[in-house]
Amino acid sequence: MKKCLCVAALSAMFMISAMPVMAEGEEESVSFEVGADVVSAYIWRGQDFKGFSVQPSATVTFNKPGISFGVWGSAELFQMSQFANMSEFDLLLSWSPVDALSIGVTDYHFCVGSYIRDWDFSATSVHNLEANLSYDFGPLAIAWNTVLTGFDYNAKGKRAYSTYVEVTAPFTLGDVECTGIVGLLPWEDCFTTAGYNTGFNVCNLSLKAEKKVKDIPLFGQIIYNPQSEGTYFVFGVSF
Repeated sequence: MKKCLCVAALSAMFMISAMPVMAEGEEESVSFEVGADVVSAYIWRGQDFKGFSVQPSATVTFNKPGISFGVWGSAELFQMSQFANMSEFDLLLSWSPVDALSIGVTDYHFCVGSYIRDWDFSATSVHNLEANLSYDFGPLAIAWNTVLTGFDYNAKGKRAYSTYVEVTAPFTLGDVECTGIVGLLPWEDCFTTAGYNTGFNVCNLSLKAEKKVKDIPLFGQIIYNPQSEGTYFVFGVSF
């Protein structure tokens, strides 16, 4: 049954994308966005995941109820393995009852096999469901993310409910749009970090700058992980 629901959801998304555009002046009830980032490295929540990667995405939004369904992937280029075409494939569902608030769930799938065949959320699964809650206060935005299923167990063998909290602050320097980011782990964690995190830790301090050059969106990001003492610089382009 779960397999059928997954296939139906994906089919519905692409069917919706083919719906005709409404007349000018009318508010669209459904919108569709598709894009991709090309990044010099895939750094996720202060962790070095992959090298030079392509990260496509597609989102369908039902504007009146504020419900969005999306897919996001990451494929490392030049990766010499049988999984080179796609190393991550995620599903995202969110609801925004008001513009500043978002409530959702993300299915992280790390592609070490078939997406459909591996559709389970046991301790050995390559799927992880994560609950997401965020609110944009204007000068600051706060996001809370907690893992609910999958390989998320602490050193004692109990579910860790690994949680990542991120605070972002947008600002402008000249004609460059910037964002300061602080990401932290409030308690023991085994999903966000490589190895077990035994308590409160800051794992992501970063500064991101974005600018259009000849109508091409470019961005650069400096990232420091105080927990692992890793420092990274990422350059990317969005399409």
